[in-house]
Amino acid sequence: MLRQENATSHPRPGQLLLYAGRQSEPEILVAYGETRFASKFGPLFGNPVLTILERLDELARIGRSILETGASTLRIELMRNF
Repeated sequence: MLRQENATSHPRPGQLLLYAGRQSEPEILVAYGETRFASKFGPLFGNPVLTILERLDELARIGRSILETGASTLRIELMRNF
């Protein structure tokens, strides 16, 4: 089990949470809008591991599309500004 650090069940849009607890399978949650992270057993608390700061409108569009059409590949790249 992963130790909780600043764990939340209500991530902000753009936050990625890592959950590796006992109540559910390990998973990564990508919040693209108002979110409540939970299972049939109740709230799940995930550790924020990454925050997307830009193009949140595009992330929301992709999230809604996945809900409507099913699983898809999502690639996230780190952009460096030098």
